[in-house]
Parts: sequence; C-alpha cells; structure tokens
Amino acid sequence: MTDYNKYRNVSLSNETYEKLIVLSKSIIPNVKLSISKTIETVTKEKFASSIVSNSTKKKGSHNLFNV
Repeated sequence: MTDYNKYRNVSLSNETYEKLIVLSKSIIPNVKLSISKTIETVTKEKFASSIVSNSTKKKGSHNLFNV
C-alpha cells in the first residue's frame, strides 16, 4: 500500500510526459529511468544548481527560484 506521507501524485500534459520519456533515456547513459525517477533526478539537479546560484547572490534573498 502506498505511504501517503512519503509520496505524491502529479498530473502532466502529454507533451511534458513525452519529453520525460526522452529525458529518462538520456540522463544516465545506457540506463532508462522510470518517469518518477526522472522527475526526481531533474528536480534534485535543478534545486541544487539554484541553491548554488542563489548563494552567490546578495544576502537577504530568500527566494530559491528568482525568476
């Protein structure tokens, strides 16, 4: 049974889902990730790079995703 305290569902457009399929085959050479693992990997990489990027900005900025 799914542990609802550990996992969540997301809805994606078909276009985004197709892009995730392509990414799932290219993130790690010769390995096809599941769609959920692909989302997790991309999110962790993007989050880590945004933290590094924000640490070089002036102090006092609390928004991790300055857009």
